[in-house]
Amino acid sequence: MTRRTAVLALGSALAALGGCGLRLGKGSPASLPTASPAETTRDGLARQAALISSTAGVVAQAGGTDTTTAALAEGVKQTADAQLETLGGVWEPWASQVPSSYPTAAPVPSASADATAQDLATSLGDGSTMARRAAIAAASEQDARLFTALTVAWSLQHDLFAQAGSADTPRVDVAQGSRISAGLLTSYDAARYAMEEIAARSDDPQRTQAAEDAKAATSVVNAAVAAGSEDARLGAYAAPTESSDPDVSVEVSWARQVWSGIVSGEVQEAGSAKASTPAREAAVTGAVDAARRATAWGADFSSLPGYAA
Repeated sequence: MTRRTAVLALGSALAALGGCGLRLGKGSPASLPTASPAETTRDGLARQAALISSTAGVVAQAGGTDTTTAALAEGVKQTADAQLETLGGVWEPWASQVPSSYPTAAPVPSASADATAQDLATSLGDGSTMARRAAIAAASEQDARLFTALTVAWSLQHDLFAQAGSADTPRVDVAQGSRISAGLLTSYDAARYAMEEIAARSDDPQRTQAAEDAKAATSVVNAAVAAGSEDARLGAYAAPTESSDPDVSVEVSWARQVWSGIVSGEVQEAGSAKASTPAREAAVTGAVDAARRATAWGADFSSLPGYAA
């Protein structure tokens, strides 16, 4: 009777364990937790940031690297480390060391010991393409802004190590008649006005640069108005009375100001636009283009812009 009772008790215990979904013998199922699509995208960008940091570190420390390239690479490494932290780091499925029989995530990518500045340019170019695609497809506004800002940063850092030349089509072509916010339209019109004023006040080559920027801003303004965007443009815009940088003229400072404002506006526009639409793609394209124009006037967008929060 005692043995029979013990067997029945064991049977009841096994049934209870089975009902709770527990496995006997080998413990928990040997499988990785499943990441959501958004987490997978973030992890991919975090891994790219880790690769960029690793590659920049090798280039910065390489014996044959000239001092200018080494300094640029060191700057890229520092910003890539900050970007990696902003992205939340590389995804780790286990909180601590696990038995060797358990599957693990792919190792974090790193550069080879003989990585060159060209390798760094390649990793930055690949990263900007990844970030751009992620920004256009992002489901949340916050991710869209973050990934757009990252696209800007990696695109401009790529330009440091490779001949600048954006493969993006102009914003107006990508937009396909999409409307933009009244604030962004006004920002472009303010840039148009500033560039025309600067061109009138300047000699070449600054005059030519300003005239080209004025033409680019005007094309966006005209396309946005034609698409039916709310028009809150002003007849004129106040010029700064003094430079924000004592080492440059008021005109240069003004140019930096208006294009930097557009970068900020485009990043916000990317968050407001619906995912995978011409409007979102145009905002990402516009952010990179405006950042390149601001950089040409001496603005610094090499780190992750602070517009992603």
